[in-house]
Amino acid sequence: MIPEPRFYLKDQRSKEPTLIYLDVRYPHPQGSQRFTLTSGEKVHPEQWNFLTQRTVVNKQWQKNSSLNLWLDKMATTFKTEFRNFQIDGIIPTAVELKDKVNAILNIIPIPAAELPKEKLELFSFIEQFIADCTPIKKEATIKTYWGTYRRMKQFAGERGLRCFTYGDITLEWRSQFIKFLQSKGIGRNTEGKHIKTVKVFMNEATERGMNANLAFRSKAFQKPHEDVQKIFLTMEEITKLYDLDLSDDKLKETVRDYFVINCLTALRYSDVIRIKRENIKDDFLEIKTAKTGQEVIIPISPLVKNIFIKYNYELPPAPCNQVFNRYLKDIGKAAELNEPVVVTKTVGGITKTEVKQKWQMLSSHVGRRSLISNCILEGVNTSAIMLLSAHKSLRAFQSYVRINQQQNAEALTKYAIFS
Repeated sequence: MIPEPRFYLKDQRSKEPTLIYLDVRYPHPQGSQRFTLTSGEKVHPEQWNFLTQRTVVNKQWQKNSSLNLWLDKMATTFKTEFRNFQIDGIIPTAVELKDKVNAILNIIPIPAAELPKEKLELFSFIEQFIADCTPIKKEATIKTYWGTYRRMKQFAGERGLRCFTYGDITLEWRSQFIKFLQSKGIGRNTEGKHIKTVKVFMNEATERGMNANLAFRSKAFQKPHEDVQKIFLTMEEITKLYDLDLSDDKLKETVRDYFVINCLTALRYSDVIRIKRENIKDDFLEIKTAKTGQEVIIPISPLVKNIFIKYNYELPPAPCNQVFNRYLKDIGKAAELNEPVVVTKTVGGITKTEVKQKWQMLSSHVGRRSLISNCILEGVNTSAIMLLSAHKSLRAFQSYVRINQQQNAEALTKYAIFS
């Protein structure tokens, strides 16, 4: 596999034009390699597209088109020369590649140690990293990054520190940070999310040459995790919701109808609310998922078809996810989804067990879980379900299968070996 070149600005916060450089990192038998090469050209950060890693070209900045051609040539030359080494059965070192690439491009490389000269403090680096990611990462990911960064700053403040250093992030730091999070009443899996994000920050700092402390890569620096009871609705319960008369409350009726579609398509909330007439083709629903960009084709069940017909294939506007989930619980209560569910959860370092009724645990994501679990109970092939649900990993898919021992045993009785 040929590593993909990336282009960076030397100083993304510069008020003046700043150098563009090519940077590639790839594994090698002699150790991780970093190929860094100046483009010899500068651009003002406001003219740089961080998503495409090229300059912005418009009426005002038409001259940037020739600069982009030069960057394309640099990237193509790197990949061509890397491929030439591969054909000879060699994985080249960065030094070997530079000799070849420079001979063609006739430019002088900048040593990696010079980029950047300024070694940012950990918190300053995190802020810059989040800024770098904002144009290319999903909003939810950026929100997670900021959430962890704020917790780290709070933790530093409680210790009387302005900032942690890279060297501070040790196994002992991890333990103390988790205790700090527990003192704020945070759940076990949220603790894990913060530790995972800290590892993201530290790994990127390491890759950029900012950090030499590798304690975060220890197996002991793992994220806390616990399995939490999650529910799905049976077909009988879905039908019960569908049959509920909500004609006197249009908002609840809309939420219920979207949720039934949710339960019978395995679409995420972000996809269900985007269904348009053009996505409905004969007896199938075809849509590109917002999260992964993957195309899915889903058979339209009779209940879903009835809902489409009810709205003349133009679904009404849906409320935001928070309002959706709040109304969904009221709807579940009205439908008497009262099955008791034992829930064990660790919050603030204390494990507690309580019994909830099923309606109290309803959320939009229960719908996705419901179709997957019901398909498993019907004996549908796992690969077929994964194509429908757009899951690429079996491990991620299995987390959606929530059937219990009794339901599994009853499903098995359909097969000849048990009959």
